[in-house]
Formats: sequence, C-alpha cells, structure tokens
Amino acid sequence: MSTGTIYHHLDTLSSLIEQQDDKKYYLSELGLHAYTSLIDNKDNIITPEFSKKEFNSPILKGLMFLTPKTYINYENNRTYSVIIFSILIALVGSIFCGLNGLFPFFLFFGESLTIFTTVDLIIQFLLALFFIGNILLYFLINEGLSRSIYKKRENTLKFLATFAIIFFPLDIYLVLRFILTSTGSLSFSYIRVLDNVLLILFQVWSLWLLTYNLSINKKLKIENSLIISLLVHYGGFSIMFLISI
Repeated sequence: MSTGTIYHHLDTLSSLIEQQDDKKYYLSELGLHAYTSLIDNKDNIITPEFSKKEFNSPILKGLMFLTPKTYINYENNRTYSVIIFSILIALVGSIFCGLNGLFPFFLFFGESLTIFTTVDLIIQFLLALFFIGNILLYFLINEGLSRSIYKKRENTLKFLATFAIIFFPLDIYLVLRFILTSTGSLSFSYIRVLDNVLLILFQVWSLWLLTYNLSINKKLKIENSLIISLLVHYGGFSIMFLISI
C-alpha cells in the first residue's frame, strides 16, 4: 500500500501505538490493555456480519416469525412505545394470573391453595402482584448471570425495558386457560392434558424470546444466550418439582 495510506492508519492508531528509538512501532500501555481485553473477550464479541449469519439459519428464521423484533431490537426514538407495550404485557399477565388463581414462578405456574370458584379478590390481587414480582426476579437472575458468566454489563435499562415482552406468550396461555376454566372445561382429563401441552409450547416460545433478547441487548452469541435461558429455566423447573413432591 502507499506510504500515505500507512501513515493514515498509524495516525488513526496513535493512542494505541508508539514509535521507539529503533524506529519500530510498539503497542502503548493503552494499546496493550486494549489488545488484552479483545483477546479475553473474543469469544463473546459479535460483529454485525456474524450476528446476521446466526439469525439466517433455517431454524432461527422460523422462530423469527414469532418474534416482535421491532419491540426488542428498537431504536431510541421508540423507547416510550416499547415501555408502554411491556407494561401492558405485564398488566394483562398479572390480571389473568390472578383470575386463574395461579402462582407464577419464572415461566411456570403452580396451582394456588384454592380453586378458581373460591379465589377471593385478595388472593387474586396478591397473585397479580406476584406475577409482576416474578418478572423482576426473572430479570435480575438473567441480568446477574450475563454479568457473572460473560461479563456483559451493557444495555441493562434496555434489557429491563423489553424484558416483559418475554412473557407475551404466557399472557396468551393465561387468557386461553381462563376461558377453559370459566366454561368448566378444565375439569375434563383430556382438557388438562391440552392445558399442559399449551403451557409447554408457550414456554418454548418465551424461552426463545428470552434468548433473542439476551443476544440483542446483552450482545451475546445465540448459543451463549441459550445457555443462560435454559440454565434459569431448568433451575426453576427443579425448584417447582421439589416443591410439588
């Protein structure tokens, strides 16, 4: 390359390199720090090109149809609309969680101590509050794991603003369950099986939304995001299983 091009790049790197007495260029103290940081985090760094390749795989292309991308990977000028959307999801979920008489824990629901016909307003209100608290607890755990395992501290507020969107599929499940319960259909055994199948399907959808959110807002590779999602999910499953026995 031309001498002018070389000197242009040397000038661009002026804060990271320095010329010593032997006329050779070496990394400066800041340059060494930058190089070490890149080496230590190279497995977690996602370039736009690599990220695009990840989301172009056949399976992920199918999942992307079920993803509200514009609300998770949003521009700053849409912050308020995203927050409003997240609040609506949290409110709808809390209302129908209370109406169903279910105790929320991560992406799971446990039967409350009373059946639907005897759940009074106080218990419904408490279960609704638990749903909101569950969202915050779930966020804190995922945020904590992102920081402790992959050293990802960026976009905490953006991650929080979009986190309730993860529960959008569970809102749909709660509404469907309320319809089945209010009509008395849930008393039939085959409807119970259908209820469990629906819950699993909507949980998978929610897990994907969490994985996508972690990848976009915490800048993690898909596989690393999936590790955190499944780690928390199966941790929640283990706790629910131990409580049930």
